[in-house]
Amino acid sequence: MKQFSGNWVYAVVVCVLGAGLSTAIGITLQNNALENQRIAFEHLLDRRTDELQRTVNEYKLSLLNTATFITAFGQEELTPSRFSDYVTGLKLKQNFPGALGLGFARKVPLKEEPAFLREMQAKGLQDFQIRFISPSSQDRFVMQYIEPAKENYSAQGLDLGSENIRRENCLSAFSRAGLAVSKPITMIQNADVGRMGFTMLMPVFNKPIPSSDLGVRYKELLGWVSFPISIDRFLKPWMAQEPDLQVRIFVLEEADKPMLFFDNVEPKNVSLFPHTAVTRDVQLGNRSWRLEYWPVNPAKSSGHNPVYLAWILLGISLSVFAAFKLKKAMDTHDTLTLHQHMVNNSSEALIAEDSLGRILVWNRAAEELFGLDRASVLYDQEQNLTVPEELRSSEKRLHQRAAQGETLKNIQTLRTNDSAQRIHLRMNLSPIYSRDRQLIGFTKSFRDETEARMLWKDMHSLEELITHAPDGVITLDESRRIKLANPAALLLLQGMNVKSTLTGQKITDLLAPNVLVEFEQEVLHPLYKNRKVEVLFNWPVPGHIEQTPLLFRGFVLNYPDLGESVWALRFEKSNKPYTQVN
Repeated sequence: MKQFSGNWVYAVVVCVLGAGLSTAIGITLQNNALENQRIAFEHLLDRRTDELQRTVNEYKLSLLNTATFITAFGQEELTPSRFSDYVTGLKLKQNFPGALGLGFARKVPLKEEPAFLREMQAKGLQDFQIRFISPSSQDRFVMQYIEPAKENYSAQGLDLGSENIRRENCLSAFSRAGLAVSKPITMIQNADVGRMGFTMLMPVFNKPIPSSDLGVRYKELLGWVSFPISIDRFLKPWMAQEPDLQVRIFVLEEADKPMLFFDNVEPKNVSLFPHTAVTRDVQLGNRSWRLEYWPVNPAKSSGHNPVYLAWILLGISLSVFAAFKLKKAMDTHDTLTLHQHMVNNSSEALIAEDSLGRILVWNRAAEELFGLDRASVLYDQEQNLTVPEELRSSEKRLHQRAAQGETLKNIQTLRTNDSAQRIHLRMNLSPIYSRDRQLIGFTKSFRDETEARMLWKDMHSLEELITHAPDGVITLDESRRIKLANPAALLLLQGMNVKSTLTGQKITDLLAPNVLVEFEQEVLHPLYKNRKVEVLFNWPVPGHIEQTPLLFRGFVLNYPDLGESVWALRFEKSNKPYTQVN
């Protein structure tokens, strides 16, 4: 009777919630037109953002093609006329709105600056000079050619490396070996009117695929091809497609401090309707832009929908009906439904039994672990199927403890599968109660530890073999500390002054400073990076001038089930002459 009254309480709660929900639906209907408008606005923004991203990608592709063109030609063959003809063929104004020109900035080491100026004069540019934004004592990144030349005369010869933002952008493109976009800058071509813009750079190397080593890559660097872009000209054709749309653009230098770059939003909209802004992100090489879209008339909304009262009345009626259905369901819900659902969807082997020990649920993981399908074990007892004879009495005691309300966790136990093989497991055993706290069954979960135990034994067997090996053997952890060193290793590494153990020491602590870097480069770095090594190395004998040539062979042992990796080095004396590895 008490449970019956409690179920009525739940039914009343559901009825009240249903009435509230129906009211919420009515309000939603009232604003449905506005919401539809909002959804349409979202779709529009997705389309416009994709268009802008595609435009940026087209600029990037053009820069990449130009860089490939220069790499193939070679900078020696790149004359002013050839570069001018190439840029003319691109039709910049038609195909690349906002681009003030296309330029090639050449890397000129300081010591080669006079030769570079003579080269430019030999190519017919008698008045060519290197110009600086601020004094610089570093390599020059000189704008060698930029077309159309007349409109970009003020940019020709400019050292991009003489100004922090431009230099940072050049080095970013170099290190990425790809597109880099500058922070907002005042375009030098329009400095008198303060027009803001940005620069897109693509590095040019003397080979199609540059080296991964930055030092070598810098020697391969010829320069950069560049689009200097005016932001307002760049966005003008894009904005013209949707006159009812306003946008603010932020550069995401720091997540919490975006830098405003472009803004054509009415100030009153920003102050009165800040919640109407919708953001999208666009990636430009190394830089991210956040586009903040605003409708021209954010105050516009749909009218009232008169049918919301009908929805409220319908919702209340449905809530009453649902309350009665819930009452009936809760009166008959004292079953194992929830537990069965959890068991059947668990990645662990799970079993549900009634109070007499009969199997009611046997999930897929249990089928895989024990090799017995669900249909063959239902209503049988688990102790008759998988529990070894000698463990049945202790299993019964575990059930008695669970029946007293105790939840048993991480019990080490054994089971047999359908092939009579024994499986090492950890078991959790929990009681199941009805709503009135009557015991109605048990759940068991199993985790297979057989493979982990075998791995553990294999590791200890391996350590035993290493201990008695005639060659020197050591194992290292990820921080290069010695985990194990056999007697032969102690003798080879320490000469006659053998310490009892090297465990816990870093192997590099055994070396003198004059050979430490060499050992790192020839032995440890290949072992940890390439996961194997075979190299001859002159190991210094402690307290003596001579060195002992040792042939080091190394590899990695992984134990994923134990979450562990071990780097092993085996070494022996060698009569071969030592050859330094470059």
